[in-house]
Amino acid sequence: MSGKFQSDTGVDFSLEVRPEAGGTCVKVRLPGAAERCYRLFSDADHMAEWLVVVGNVVVRRRDEKGRALEAEFLGSLQRASVAYSLTYEYDDDALEVRWQNKSGSVRKLAGSARFLREGERSCRLEYRLTTELPQNLPPWADELYRSRPAETVVLDFCEWLEDKVES
Repeated sequence: MSGKFQSDTGVDFSLEVRPEAGGTCVKVRLPGAAERCYRLFSDADHMAEWLVVVGNVVVRRRDEKGRALEAEFLGSLQRASVAYSLTYEYDDDALEVRWQNKSGSVRKLAGSARFLREGERSCRLEYRLTTELPQNLPPWADELYRSRPAETVVLDFCEWLEDKVES
C-alpha cells in the first residue's frame, strides 16, 4: 500500500510502508507542526472522531496533563463489537506515544506514533502497529482495516488532521 493517496479534499499523502517483526511501520509527512500533531494524535477523547473502527472511547485514568493513561474502547467488527483496554506512555521530548492492550477481546494490540520535526508547518509521522484478533472473533468491520490496519489508521488520521490544521 505504499504510494500516494489523495484525501477527499485533494491533499496528497505519500505513505512509506514496511513490514517489521510482528507488525507494520508507516511513515508519512503531515501538514502541521510536530508538537500540534503529537497533541492531536494523543488526545484519546477525540479518537472516535477519526479512527473508523472505533465506536466509543472511555478514558479511565489520566496523567497530570489530562492525557489518557488507560482507556477502554469499543471497536466495530463485522456483525459484532469488541471491547478492549489500552495503556499509554508518553515521551514528550521525543514526541512519541506508545500503547499496548491491557485487557479485552483483542489478543494483541500495541504500537507507537512518533512525530519528527521537519519545519514550522510540517512533520513526519512514524507509526508502528501490531494487532491480532482471536480466531473466534469476526474480522474488523472496515475492509481496509482488516487487510492493512496500520496504513488505514494513518490515512484516517491524515484526513481528520486536515480540518484541524486549517482551524
